[in-house]
This record gives sequence, C-alpha cells and structure tokens, in this order.
Amino acid sequence: MSTPNYDALVLKLRDWSNRDEDTLPDSVIEDALEYASEEAYRELRIQGMEKIYKFTADQNGNSFKVPSDLKEYISLRQLSTANEDVAGTETFSFTAEAGQALFSGVDNNSKRFRYTPNALLVTLNGVFLTPTTDYIAENGLSITLSTPTYNGDVLNVVAFNSVIDSASVASFEYTATVGQTEFTGLDNSNETLAYRLNRVLVTKNGIYLTPGIDFTATDKVKVTLTTGAIAGDEVVIVSFNETSVYSSQTNNIEIETIVYDNRADYRTFMSDSANKYSSYLWTRQADQIVINPKFSKGDVFELYYYSDGSDLGTEYEVTSSNFQAGLLEDSTLEAGGSPLYFLSSVTDPIPGDDVPSNNQGGDYTATFYFKGTEKPHYLRDNQERLLLYYALSFVNDYLGEDKQSEKYFSRASNLIMRLNNAEVFKQSSGGNVRINFDGPLI
Repeated sequence: MSTPNYDALVLKLRDWSNRDEDTLPDSVIEDALEYASEEAYRELRIQGMEKIYKFTADQNGNSFKVPSDLKEYISLRQLSTANEDVAGTETFSFTAEAGQALFSGVDNNSKRFRYTPNALLVTLNGVFLTPTTDYIAENGLSITLSTPTYNGDVLNVVAFNSVIDSASVASFEYTATVGQTEFTGLDNSNETLAYRLNRVLVTKNGIYLTPGIDFTATDKVKVTLTTGAIAGDEVVIVSFNETSVYSSQTNNIEIETIVYDNRADYRTFMSDSANKYSSYLWTRQADQIVINPKFSKGDVFELYYYSDGSDLGTEYEVTSSNFQAGLLEDSTLEAGGSPLYFLSSVTDPIPGDDVPSNNQGGDYTATFYFKGTEKPHYLRDNQERLLLYYALSFVNDYLGEDKQSEKYFSRASNLIMRLNNAEVFKQSSGGNVRINFDGPLI
C-alpha cells in the first residue's frame, strides 16, 4: 500500500511510537494498522463501513462467492427479474391517445421502453421537446409530458444509453433577435454554451437544422446560422459527448427487487428447502452464498454488508473509466504510475473530455502515466485516533513494552465506549445512525 493518506497515517504511527525503521520495520506498522482496523470494526460497527457488492450470474446456479472483505452480512436482494440491459442507441415510437401524458412499457414496435436518464432526445410530432419544461424522464422506464397529448400524436424517443455519456447531454435555448446568426454565451437560463466538435444538434422553432448547410459549429462555444433568424425564433442547441469508453458497457435499470430475508441452517437448507419454506432463503457454506430458488444466467444480486476494513490504504485502479471519473492523478513511470494510451493526436489529456483507450482498439501511441487516488475509508478518515490507539497497542506488544501496550489498548476501549454511547444517544434521539448491529455474523 502506498497512498497519501495511508502513508501519512504510517508516519504518524512511527512518530508516536518513537522508533526508527531498524527498530520498527514498516511491515510491522502495516500489520499494526490492519489489526487496528479489524479490532475497531469488532468493537464499533458504525455507519460508513457498509459496502455493496453486485454479482451477475454467467451461468445457471444457486451460489456465488462472497467479497473477500466481508465481515458481517446486512442484506441480500435479487435484481435479476427486475433489470434489463440497456446498450447502444435505440429509438422508441408511441402513438398517443387523447389526454395521454405518461408513456411507458411496450412501444409501437413491441420494444420495451427503457433508457439511461439524462441521455435521450424526445420529439412530439417531429418537434423537439425540452427536458424538465416539456417532459420528465428520471426513472429509466417512463416519460411524463407536461401537457397531455391529442389522439394520434406521435411521440418519438432516441435513447443514447451506452454510446452517449449519460451525464453529458445538455440543452441551450436562445430567443433570437432580428437577423441574428450567432448564438453564444449565456442562454435564456443563464447557462453558458459549450459543446464538443461534431457532437451538437440544433433546432429552430422545433425544426431540425442540417450541420454545414443550415449552421456551422466549429469552435466549441458558438453556433452560427446560415440564414438570419426572425425576432422571437427559438433556437435550441443540444450538446452531447459520445465516447468509446462506454460503447461496450450496459446499464441496469431497476424495476423491482426480491429480498432474501431469511437465513437457513446449511444442513436444513440442503434438505429440499423449497418444499418447507415459501419465502426466499439464503445460507452460507465456506466462502459461498447459497440461495433458494436457483438463479439463471444473467441474474443480478446485490449484497449489502459491513467491510472488515482491509481496504485501509487502497488506490483506485488505473483504468479508462476511473480516468473518466477523475479518480486518477498524474504520475511518472519512475513514481510507479501505470500507463493509459491516448490517440496520437492528443497531447494534453483532459479528464471527462479526452478518452484513453486502455490500450484496446486502434492505434494509440501517446502514453501518459497515472496513479489512483486513495479511496475513502471511514475509520482512517473519521476515527484516526482510534486506529492509532489500537495500532500503538500492537506495536508496543511487538516491542515488548507491555505497560505501554495495555495503556493504548485501554485508551482505545474508552474511546470505543464514548463513541458507542454517542451513537446510541443519536439513535434514541431519532437519528438515522446504524450502530450495534445485532444481525448474524457469517
């Protein structure tokens, strides 16, 4: 482990112990912090140490491995029947009934409607609609129009899904003056126009304009119409960010869930539990979660659990998706950085804009080195003193300083008591804090 916050914790522990590397090797300090994290967890189950692990079945079966850092089970639910893969660009068409405002389910072409929120375009009778103002589309399954339709109206939806970065679709609306051709800067909603080259759509009074013929957009901040507008014309510019990073990925849209509430003894569980119980069951055998009924290929499960704190000093993996999310920091090969590859034309990669290929597909020759930034860790970030007390108890035991070891263990125990009392008080006062969880240890 070598991350900024973790390294700072190591240095602080060495400073408190007043020992150099010859007397107290780094390996002992790392073991001490691992012990501290484990011991603190054992005594203090506190909000912030929960994690979610998702498992997608690649074949039919009834078991899957638990995550390596699982310490205590909280809940298990199945998302399988409730999820549909959303990939690529799809178009959906609905013919409205009189007064209809909600559109969902199967469209005119027998395709089930689903989309990634914030990554779609909607037209009614060929006229583009404005998000939030003209319609609401938040749940990935339905669209609600602000104004009900007339009988026979046609609603079309283009869902970009994986091909378009779902956070990048933005609309800019301008009200034109007489003869106006250039549209830039603040729009009617005080949003500043910005777009990527060749990733922009433009409409005038709801009519789609043809790039290169009806308008030009060449500098990322301005759109120029070929013909001057009439006073009051509504010009809408839609910007989106197409990216190869997401083109092979899918998104799961949750419709409903199945919760496995009851745990069964493994011996009873294996004795044809389907005939004995009416609800969904789970059990554990070694490092496997076993469930009833069996699952099918493609089913998705979500395990909610308490972590044992073993990720105390881990970094985000150096991948394209983590680069896109801004979770990497610049590095060099000498500093232990890992390479990401960019198109040879890219000289200054910008997170969220330029796209590394992760060395897959095409001629990627420009190499840049990155390191992962440290993941948040509740105990390290919020209970550093508790970790130091337990770690110093471990270190002094290693050094043969029994009294010092007992002193720091006692300080840790007293701090645990105060923290527990504080959390219990929050609970009794109506706070929403998870503490002293008495569920089954597995």
